[in-house]
Order: sequence, then structure tokens, then C-alpha cells
Amino acid sequence: MKFTKIDMAVLLCLFLLAYFLRVMFLPQGALTFGYDQARDAMVTQQIISGDFKILGPPASAPGLYHGVFYYYFLVPAYSLSHNPLVAAYWTAFFNAATVVVVFYLTYLLTMKKGHAFLAALFFAVSFESSQYATWLSNPTLAVWTVPLIYLGLWAWISEKKRWGPVLCALGLGLSVQAEVFLLYHAVPVFIWVTVGRANVKFSDLAKFVGVFVLSVATMILVEVKFGFRGIYGVLSLLATHESVRVAKSLGDYLLLFLNQAGKVFAYSSYPGNIGYGGVLVLVLIYLAMRSWKRGNISWQPFLVTWLLSHISVVSMGGTSTPFLLVGIGSAVSILVGIFAYEWWSSGQRLLALFLIVFVIWGNLSMIFSENKHGQTIFSIQNEMTLSHELDAISLTYELSGGERFSINTVTSPLWVNNVWAYLYNWYGRERYGFVPEWVGKDQVGQLSNGMLGDASGKAQKHFLIMEPLQGIPPRFVNETLDEENSKYELVDEMRLGEIIVQERRIEDGK
Repeated sequence: MKFTKIDMAVLLCLFLLAYFLRVMFLPQGALTFGYDQARDAMVTQQIISGDFKILGPPASAPGLYHGVFYYYFLVPAYSLSHNPLVAAYWTAFFNAATVVVVFYLTYLLTMKKGHAFLAALFFAVSFESSQYATWLSNPTLAVWTVPLIYLGLWAWISEKKRWGPVLCALGLGLSVQAEVFLLYHAVPVFIWVTVGRANVKFSDLAKFVGVFVLSVATMILVEVKFGFRGIYGVLSLLATHESVRVAKSLGDYLLLFLNQAGKVFAYSSYPGNIGYGGVLVLVLIYLAMRSWKRGNISWQPFLVTWLLSHISVVSMGGTSTPFLLVGIGSAVSILVGIFAYEWWSSGQRLLALFLIVFVIWGNLSMIFSENKHGQTIFSIQNEMTLSHELDAISLTYELSGGERFSINTVTSPLWVNNVWAYLYNWYGRERYGFVPEWVGKDQVGQLSNGMLGDASGKAQKHFLIMEPLQGIPPRFVNETLDEENSKYELVDEMRLGEIIVQERRIEDGK
């Protein structure tokens, strides 16, 4: 079946809707910008300056690193401007464009345009996807790279398309580059290549392996260069590091899997209530498997293996690591879209209409209520958004009256000044013409080292900036305040969201 101009126009409208929903709050600075985002911006600027990298962002396991692809992905955006909002608009474009992948994959699975358009609509309004769209962190790439795995895989084992193994391998390689733990998607790939082996040629396998190796070549090079430290990182993940008395049992892992999957299922179906959304998708999974006619390659088990694919790594993260399931939200949109259209076409129109309205309203209400606060499902520090940070910086310049001043910060991670060094160098220097002096902890070994002025002892105005305190031990906050009080007199304290700015001055005799 050929796609008409009307089909293309509808798909373009869905893309524009998706992009609008993802960037609508960016002009107000609703962008979470913390340590990771500042670090990545700094590294990207180094690449732009000619200092090329092969080592990507660090993973949670010691010695294990994600791929470097994310840094190079950011290069076009940060080449245009140091403004993180430009990078957010850039990442949101690729995220929104995934509606095309979702549409085409759904069409190949069912050969019905109605299923495909509804799935694309549900992805366009997905709350989870909208949160990932402007989250400036390496896992966000997998929102569009993971669906490419399954589009290529289905085209390979069912449609016998020559580009199938190439796209599948490229999607898998780029997903591993984005988030190293996403290698678990190799398990469904292996399963379906085995099931569809009648349609798999040796040349297809050769293309798959070759493209995959090329797509992760920088990660292989890192392992060779640094003595295969990543292997030790993987081995440390395989060991529980818990005593026998407190080690998790099988039931604990089952509960963990249901909690992890339930959240992701809900964030793309009905995010307003995690329980309702999670149960809805589990029921649809059950109905899909019940309708599956055994003995043929069908969309039902294909989608289910995608939806449940992270079960092989459930022991590697808790409910605080939602990015382990990045890319599964697309499968949720496809599943819900197929059932909504099936119910409508089979005469159960009231049920179908209820499902459509239920999903669209649930996602849009969360987008409008949450996205104005930044990427809330990922951020550890509440209201650590660019709008509050730039307001805090502007406040220090305004209160200093254009005179030189010094700053100290309380940050997470503790004593690492990446966020404020980057923002003062971009926003402060461009708007006010100079950066403040740094009088905090030594930044030797950090990317922020030397980015602010050296303490001259001549600045009469001083400011202490405290980030939202979640994750910062209170004793270190008190220690910093005691040190500040011993050197500077507190003049005033202002709050910008949960960021605290203290105006201080040097007391006589100090």
C-alpha cells in the first residue's frame, strides 16, 4: 500500500504536535541543568575546540563508560551557541521525529494505517517521551535509537528487506553508545533472528555484525586503550555485593521488575496514576498474547518481547534508574494504538473512544502540569532549572552594582562547581562582560578548574549560592555556612525556587 499526500500531511502534523509539546516550556527556561548537563556541555565545547574524545560519560559501575556518540551528537547545537536551550531544541527534534519510526513500524506490524496513525498520535502526546525530549543526558538518544532496532529487526525477519539487518545493528549500536546497559536488547534480537531463521541469510548476519561493530568501535577502542576496565565493571554488576542475610530473593526481583516496568508503562499510557497506567498495559499484553495465533511470526509476541526486554537486567538498577527502560515507551504507544483501533473497527467504539480520550487526556494533563518544572522524572534536585539558575546569576550581578564580586557554592556532587562555572562563563560573561572570582574549594581535576577568576582579595561583595539540598548531607551545608560566617557578614538571603542566594560582605577586621 502506498502512502498518499494526505497521509504525509497527517504525519507531518503529528510531528509538529509532538515537537510543540516537547519544547513549549523551553522559552521559560524549564530545563533541568545540573552537574551532568554542565559536564557534557563542557566536554562538547572541548571537542568543538579540536580536543577530540573517544571516552563517553561514566556509567554507574566503576570502570564502565557509555559511548562517546552523545558528545558528538551535541556538537552541532553547541557550535551554534553555548546556550543549553539550543541543545534542548536539537534533542527534541529527534525525539519528536520518532513519530515517523513509530508510524512505519506499526504499519509494518499490522499493515493498517489506522493502527499506525493512532500509535504515532499516542507517541506524540507521550508524557515520558516529552520528558526525555529535553533531558540533556546520554540516555535520551535511545528514545529514537531503540525503536530503530525493532523496525530493522521486523523488516529483517518478517519483511525480508535488505536494509533490515543494517538498521537493526545501527539502532542497537547507537543504543549501546547512548546507554551501555541497553545491550540487553540484543536478547530479543537473538530470539527473533532464531525464530525467523528461515528468512535470515548468512550475508544478513555478516552485515549485522559488521555494522554493529562499527557503531560501537569507539567503545571497543576505549576498552583496548584502558586495559579492558569495562569488563571489570560488568563483572562487578554480576556480583551482588550483599551479604547472604540481606541479599535479594527472587520475589524481590519480581517486585522490582513490576515496579520498574509499571512506571514506564504508565508514563506513556496514563501517567496521572501509575497503578492504572501500569495495569492497563499489563492487561493489553495479556490480551495480545491471548489473540496470538501460534505458529507464525506475529506482532503480538514481537511487541511483548520488546515491552518485557529489560527483565534480563532487572538486578542492575532500582526504581531510581528509569533510563534502563528508555525506548520501551514507543512499544507502549504501539500496543495501545493497535488495540484502540481494533476495538473501534470491531464495533466496540465506546470502549475505543474511552481508551483514546483516557490516554490523550492523561498524558497532556501531565505534560502541562510537570514539564514547566523541567525533567521531573529524572532530576534528583527539585527546581534545578535553567530559569532559576540564570535568575540567581543575574541577581548576583545586579546586587554587585557592576563591581567585581566573588562566589562560593554548595553543590551536588559536593564541592564540584561545574554548573555555575559553565553558566557564568556563558551567560554571565556574555551579558555582563566578566565572571566573578572563585573563593570556594579547589577545583583541580575538575572541568570547572580555572573557568572563574582567581581570588584577588579585593572584591567587597560576595555571594554564596546553594543548590537544592536534596542529596547533600546537612553536615556539609552547615560546615560551609560556618566557614562563610567566619569570613563574611550575611546581608540578605533570597530564594529562587529551591536555589538559595546569600548576599554577603567582608566584615571589618576579617
